[in-house]
Amino acid sequence: MAAITAAAGVLVGCAAGPRLEGGVYVVPSKGYRIALPAGWERIDSKADLALRHRQHAAGLMVHGSCEGKTPQRTLPVLARHLRFGLREVEGLQETPAELDGQPGVRSRFAARLDGMLVAVTAVTVLVRGCVYDLVVVAPLGRLETVAADFERFAASFTLAEPGP
Repeated sequence: MAAITAAAGVLVGCAAGPRLEGGVYVVPSKGYRIALPAGWERIDSKADLALRHRQHAAGLMVHGSCEGKTPQRTLPVLARHLRFGLREVEGLQETPAELDGQPGVRSRFAARLDGMLVAVTAVTVLVRGCVYDLVVVAPLGRLETVAADFERFAASFTLAEPGP
């Protein structure tokens, strides 16, 4: 469980915290909103928003990186940073995806995290110079138990004009 909870912190860099408005987390500095799925609780992380599901020993997170120059790399290359710190990455599949109508890439793979085998699904998009990542991590063989929650989470992602 500790490895899954730590996954959100391993998979992203530093972030400013979101605020809750009517059941939706808003990150004005990075220009997006996202709804919290039922049964998940917020945890401390370097991600904009990291959640855990105790019953399924799974982690869910969203993070936007909007600092510096607009990345010039392809989405699959941008999504690679999600695998940093993981060992024995296997079965990598990358397919086209969308977040709030924006083209992206969906990555699926298995890996070893803190000695535990995990399954990961992530969606990465590049919009207005920001790279947005949504990620779900669960013990290997248990990702399907939270797959619908991840899909609802991703479907609730909405871009807004960035603010202060």
